[in-house]
Amino acid sequence: MLILLVMPVMLAASALPDGISSTAIPDLSGVRAVAISGDANSINITTRSDRPYGASLSGRRRGWFSSWYSSWYFADCRGNSEMRVDGSVLHINIAASSWLDPSDCVIELNANVPTGAAIGIEQSAFTARLDGHFSDLAITAKAADIRFDGHASGIDIRGEAVRASIVFDRVEADENIVIRARALDADLGFGGDIPVDYQVTARASWVDARQPGVRGAKPRVEIDGDFVRVRIR
Repeated sequence: MLILLVMPVMLAASALPDGISSTAIPDLSGVRAVAISGDANSINITTRSDRPYGASLSGRRRGWFSSWYSSWYFADCRGNSEMRVDGSVLHINIAASSWLDPSDCVIELNANVPTGAAIGIEQSAFTARLDGHFSDLAITAKAADIRFDGHASGIDIRGEAVRASIVFDRVEADENIVIRARALDADLGFGGDIPVDYQVTARASWVDARQPGVRGAKPRVEIDGDFVRVRIR
């Protein structure tokens, strides 16, 4: 009889959806910088003035064991992750659940911040979609997949393995882009026939540029790595 009583509960739990947890900061209108650190996660940041400024941090379980998490047995997928505003800086620290947890946890950050905010990311691995107009981007990672669309006066990316798509929607002739990575696959787009001062230093490289570099011009691009593939348009 004991087995018959337990099994229906287990089956009911397995039929429920993946555990989802979230937290949010509803007003970031006074934020001028975002600092992200900790474990790996997925990042999506915009600077849209037609939407409220705010941020949310959510966790979703995936994998074979995710279906066993339910109202019967639930642990917050975000672990000890936290968000807080200190003055004009939004601090975000990602702390994934324990390695003893049998279910994979995907932590997602979604934020809309005022135009001109500076973004700093220091994590071992992450994927990021940055869409908007920022002042500066400073990124440090072992592995990163970055997609940027918009404008930033300064972009500094340092990592071991980096894939980056950096597309400017306008050029103000004040742009400095520095990328240092052991393995790099990058696409840089500035639009039209904008003169670009670019320098690539690598042990092995493949560079596809629409026109020769123009010394002293802005945007200025400096790339340093071991194995580099870069396309400049």
